[in-house]
Amino acid sequence: MSFLVNPYRYPVAGCTDADSAAFLTATGITDPTISLAICTLVTTMKADGTWDKMQAIYPMVGGTAATHKFNLKNPADTNAAFRLSFIGGWTHSSNGALPNGTNAYANTFFNPSTNASLNSHHISYYSRSNTNSTLAAGEIELGGISSLGVGSILEIRTANITYFKINSANPFISAADTDSRAYYIGNRTASNIVNGWRNSTKIATGATASSALVNLNYYLGAVNINGENKNYSRKQCAFATIGTGLSDAEAAALYTAVQVMQATLSRQV
Repeated sequence: MSFLVNPYRYPVAGCTDADSAAFLTATGITDPTISLAICTLVTTMKADGTWDKMQAIYPMVGGTAATHKFNLKNPADTNAAFRLSFIGGWTHSSNGALPNGTNAYANTFFNPSTNASLNSHHISYYSRSNTNSTLAAGEIELGGISSLGVGSILEIRTANITYFKINSANPFISAADTDSRAYYIGNRTASNIVNGWRNSTKIATGATASSALVNLNYYLGAVNINGENKNYSRKQCAFATIGTGLSDAEAAALYTAVQVMQATLSRQV
């Protein structure tokens, strides 16, 4: 007796992970290298405990807006699933999604007021571009804030400083940064604990108190300031996440898993 295994259910030889298969089916991706990268990422994250901390994972694979938009954690093509809606001038390629720095952003449809936890929250962005903003307002890669400056953002390398804000008002926490080609995580784990990561290194810590969960959607490639898209980025995004707070061990493990994925795709920095 012989059995036929459905290749669309398990698109990677030896990988029986249902979440990987669901994402690959939704995107229509059949490339074996991408499939292997996704399956390895998901199974590694499940093993190290970071998968359950995620609400949105954007692996930016497949090379088109139609594949880059999908949330690996919930690959339904709906706003409720936090799939991306790309607006303005983006360049999509096998290396990720590149915003033009003038009018490009993507709506994540993730609204922290209904989806986030005040004292346990993180956002992350894998930048493949080494750009240093000289504008006073800076380039912001991910987040949303109110007109009073309350909210969450990743502002990577403005005047050689990277800023992190997670569910708080001012001040930011920050660190000197002379090369924006890296994986950044802004992370809150308690009402008075915020930290910022660059790759596997914690580069900033602070006791900034949590303030509020703002009622607006996070934008990728720019920031949503009280309903307006501003502070456009020029940094190519090869991965991004939104989720609950990460322990130090989980933040370091997440970087390792993401970097393995990027190396498999020959686009690591």
